[in-house]
Amino acid sequence: MLLLPNIDPLVDPHEAVEAIRRAYFAEAQFLPRQALTIGETWFAPMVGYIAGAGIAVKLVGIYPKATPRVKAVVVVFDPERGVPLALINGTQLTGWRTAAASAVAAKALGADPREVGVVGAGLQAEYHLRVFKALYPNARFKVFDVAEERAREVARRHSAVAVSLAEALGSDLVISATTSRSPVVKGVRSGAVVISVGAPRPVRELDDEVKRRAGCMLVDNPHATEESDDVGDRWVYIGDYLRGAECRFGEVKVYKSVGNPLFDVSMAHYVLERAKKLGAGVEVLWD
Repeated sequence: MLLLPNIDPLVDPHEAVEAIRRAYFAEAQFLPRQALTIGETWFAPMVGYIAGAGIAVKLVGIYPKATPRVKAVVVVFDPERGVPLALINGTQLTGWRTAAASAVAAKALGADPREVGVVGAGLQAEYHLRVFKALYPNARFKVFDVAEERAREVARRHSAVAVSLAEALGSDLVISATTSRSPVVKGVRSGAVVISVGAPRPVRELDDEVKRRAGCMLVDNPHATEESDDVGDRWVYIGDYLRGAECRFGEVKVYKSVGNPLFDVSMAHYVLERAKKLGAGVEVLWD
């Protein structure tokens, strides 16, 4: 079994996006997510399988008093022999795979942004900046967070600029990655692409007017309505959309992410293969 406590150096953003895109077309299975709520802590296992990549089990939690708030670990299993193949830093993996999935969605929605506004300056925002700056190197990136100093720090690290909420929402591509319990995405411009990756219920990012203006929206999981109040009445699973299903968009185009175990499987497989190629990680015997 390979221990991979730090996967950041192994990941190429373009390759990560392609790994997630392929997952939508793979022979695959995944279980609906069940979660525990313990006080303000949210904890859930995520289980998925992709032919040729194996089984991945992620244990992920949202811990309000932790930094970062989202922490996870991923175990990859051989589906025939039942042996664990890798133990991976799931916090980093979640950051990469969520951002890569958002990039797949942005491309599917036809995004070609001049300006990208990122609402939130936490871990997910940083990984989205890494991936989207690689994909859209000529765009101007803006960051807003209620913690202004945090927004400035993140903006400096990623060659972006810290702005007001209104300035971030005025972008032609808006990425919202918050834990807000009241809608923060409102009043976006017509023609905008909106990526919402906030946590499951009770987190709420999209106001009702944005949902109405979206018409039909894309979701990353067929069970998204069971987990988030951000999903509108009309939606299409992005895996079906990429295969030709129709989604009649309105004034704005919206993608809502709640997480999909297939992302974890595909990303874990990609990271494991990269680690083997580069000789990274620590190998331990496991009988």
